[in-house]
Amino acid sequence: MASQNDCCVKVALRIRPQMAKEKIEGCHVCTLVTPGEPQVLLGKDKAFTYDFVFDIDSEQQHIYQTCVYKLIEGCFEGYNATVFAYGQTGSGKTYTMGTGFDVNLSLQEQGIIPRAVHHLFEGIQSRRERAQETGIQPPEFKVSAQFLELYNEEILDLFDGARDPDNRSRKSNIRIHEDANGSIYTTGVTSRLVQSEEELLQCLKLGALSRTTASTQMNAQSSRSHAIFTIYLCQMRVFQQQQMVRLEVRRRD
Repeated sequence: MASQNDCCVKVALRIRPQMAKEKIEGCHVCTLVTPGEPQVLLGKDKAFTYDFVFDIDSEQQHIYQTCVYKLIEGCFEGYNATVFAYGQTGSGKTYTMGTGFDVNLSLQEQGIIPRAVHHLFEGIQSRRERAQETGIQPPEFKVSAQFLELYNEEILDLFDGARDPDNRSRKSNIRIHEDANGSIYTTGVTSRLVQSEEELLQCLKLGALSRTTASTQMNAQSSRSHAIFTIYLCQMRVFQQQQMVRLEVRRRD
């Protein structure tokens, strides 16, 4: 998947445009992107270089194609992929990731997660069609999702229908474990099996609207927690009996 010049972890910086409140208050833009370089200038004496830098006029589609497209394609080859947004309240994380379901957005404004979901199911369909065109058994796919919220050092299941979002005193049954290889995994988490893009987006929407929010000076609907939306893709190649016989004959020859 990666060449010698590639790194497993890449960092992209996105500069958001000023909000209406900031313009009214006369705030000035203090960042400047170096033309042709993934570098941002802060003030007069500071410069920071990243793998990618997106200026205030960057579009959602461009960010997805640059940073995420290859990751989703790699999932079909058996690779894991993680995308997360980091920044202070009001910096545009929700908009970039695409989990702001409390507002109506156009298709052009869709964030990373809705685009990744569409890309995933589009890839599933194209691989099925390609297999049928070549006369082989289409692969079987199983897609499931989990949605966790980390709030005040407590892990909450956003897919738990019995959970009362207003009752934060109730303890969560989710447990974090570490296996023999040092990998971290959780138990007691609801996993939802989905069959379509629409169904997965509905799960994302219901979970996102259940997150803890509170008003701050920077954001009237600030998410006061961290959230992890995980999609599991299981791909199975099914061999017909005739194909298995042919493979065995070739091995004997």
